[in-house]
Amino acid sequence: MSDEQSIIIKRVNKCPHAAHGGAWKIAFADFMTATMAFFLLLWVMGGTNDEEMKAIAEYFRNPTVIDASPEVLVESKSQGRQTNTIIDAGGFQDMPTGKEGDESGSGKAKEEAEMEQLKLEIQKKIAADPELSKLKDQLKLDVTPNGLQIQILDDRKRPMFEAGVDVPRDYAAKLIKEVGQILAHTDRPISIAGHTDSSRYASQDYTNWELSADRANAARRLLIRGGVPEKRIAQVVGLADTVPFDKQNPYNPRNRRISIIVLSQDAQQRLKSLSEAPGVEDLSKELKLGTPVQRAPAPAAPAHH
Repeated sequence: MSDEQSIIIKRVNKCPHAAHGGAWKIAFADFMTATMAFFLLLWVMGGTNDEEMKAIAEYFRNPTVIDASPEVLVESKSQGRQTNTIIDAGGFQDMPTGKEGDESGSGKAKEEAEMEQLKLEIQKKIAADPELSKLKDQLKLDVTPNGLQIQILDDRKRPMFEAGVDVPRDYAAKLIKEVGQILAHTDRPISIAGHTDSSRYASQDYTNWELSADRANAARRLLIRGGVPEKRIAQVVGLADTVPFDKQNPYNPRNRRISIIVLSQDAQQRLKSLSEAPGVEDLSKELKLGTPVQRAPAPAAPAHH
C-alpha cells in the first residue's frame, strides 16, 4: 500500500460574478454622460432670456411646424397685432413669415436672378466680339439693391468720348448699342447718369454739369438705337463730379463714365416717389369725381370817388 501514488484532486471554485468583467464601466460611463448633458442643459437654460425660453417652448409644443430646421416660430406683439416671426437659434434675429413674406422673398430672389442673367448675357456678348473684348476692363457690372449697374469707364489710353464733348468714340458707341440689344429683352425701367472728373472748364457757360448731362443723353440715344424702347428710359441725369468712381483721386480718368442702371422694383418706387408732385393725385381724384375745385374769390374792384 505504501508504494501506491496518492491522487490529489484540486477543485477550483469560480466566482459567479467573474463573467461580467468591465460591464459596470459602460453603465457608469452612460450615467456620467447623461449627468453631464443634464448639467449642460441647466447651464444653457440659465443664460436664456424669457423670449428665447418661449421660443424653445413653442418649438417643443409643435415641432412639426418646421421641417428639420433650427428655427422656431414665436408670436410677437407689435402695434396691437400678433404676427408670426422666425427666431434663429443661432442669432435670434427676427424675420417676417407668412404669405406676404414668402411672396416678397421669392419676388426679390426672382428679380436678382433676372439681373444676374442680364449681367451674364452682357459679359458673353462682349467676350464674343474681338473689338469689344478689349474694353472688358472698362466695363463694370454689379448687381446692387438698386438693380443691375452697368458702368462704362473712361481710360487715359482709350477714352470713351472725345475730349470735352459728348461725341462718343466708335468703339464706345458700339459697346453701348450692344448693351442696348441685351437690355431690350427686359421690360424694367432704365436710369442713365453721366459723370465727369474734377477738371474744370475755362468757360462758365459750359461746365461739367452740362457735359455730364449731354453724355448721358448721348448714351440714351445709343441704347434706343440698340433696341431699348424710349418709354423704358425712366431717368437721364448729369451728376458732374459729385459721385466720383475713385474717391481718393477726383482727377482719375475712370471718374469720367456713363452709369446705366436696370432698376429694381424698390429703386423704381423710390424714383417714382421722388418725381411725383405732392397734391397732384388728390386733385386728379377730385376732377374724376366731378367735384368742383374751390377757387379763391376775386378781389373786389376799388370804389371810384
